[in-house]
Amino acid sequence: MSEGLKQRIAGTIVLGLLGLIVLPLIIDFADPEKIDRTTKIPPAPSIQPVALDKAQRPSTVDKNIPIIPLFDIKKSQPTTEDGVPLGLNSNNLPNAWILQVGSFIDARKSTELQKKLVSAGYKAFGEKIKIADQYHHRVYIGPKLDRSRALEIKVKIDAKFDTDSIVLSYEP
Repeated sequence: MSEGLKQRIAGTIVLGLLGLIVLPLIIDFADPEKIDRTTKIPPAPSIQPVALDKAQRPSTVDKNIPIIPLFDIKKSQPTTEDGVPLGLNSNNLPNAWILQVGSFIDARKSTELQKKLVSAGYKAFGEKIKIADQYHHRVYIGPKLDRSRALEIKVKIDAKFDTDSIVLSYEP
């Protein structure tokens, strides 16, 4: 046999042995049907129910106390362009503004607008007011301590909801 043929045969054997060593490292010959069925979820904790006592109203608390609203909307007045300066009002409370977005006779329309405003991220609330023997449902945003902030919100609300809202001074 010639020397070149011997080298080729030896090279083929060496490459074959190298393939037998490296090939299992590259390709996974494990059974693809075999699934690891061990769980990594810890066992459920042992929780015991706790009995809570129902809160009892103290006997010294009067049950007929009237609910006093946080502020009186009827005292709110439209402001001029200059508005009231920052500071305290006659009651030593901060001057504040609210935005009247709408006034409706139909309570449903008032509720719908209020829901739209809340879903748009505004802190809206409603008030039922009697005017000339008829109830009106008004929708407000605020109060805001800064009049310029109330005016910014007015511009956004008027554009987004196609209204002509009113900035009112807020007197608690």
